[in-house]
Amino acid sequence: MTVAQLQKIADQLAGHEARISALEGSGAHPVASADSGSGKQKTLREIVKGRKFKNGQEQIAVIVGYHERILGTLINKGDLRLEWTNAKMTNKYSTEFVTRAKDVFIRIGSTEMCDLTQTGEDFFDEFLKNEPIKPTSQ
Repeated sequence: MTVAQLQKIADQLAGHEARISALEGSGAHPVASADSGSGKQKTLREIVKGRKFKNGQEQIAVIVGYHERILGTLINKGDLRLEWTNAKMTNKYSTEFVTRAKDVFIRIGSTEMCDLTQTGEDFFDEFLKNEPIKPTSQ
């Protein structure tokens, strides 16, 4: 390759970096709202309480989605078991759930950080929309 070709590639990469930074800063994927009405953010436990899941993959997707969309940080694959326990998810945690959810609902990067796939994002958005509203007093 010539120096001019290498410079052209370097310029393109710099342009891509600038666009990525602008997109990340603009909030192209706005953080989902999980306010309890009083301005407080709901915990993962509050979001999953009383909810039925078809399988463990959906539960893993909700954990990853909660961290990505509501907290605004990605979760490490190794922390999924702890979050499962803290949220008091039904069923016993199994690494098989992560294996099955991988590439369907979640992606696991080379740094072991998990994020939602497009299918996972759609599922998590529907999960939040269909959250049951229970009156506090009856």
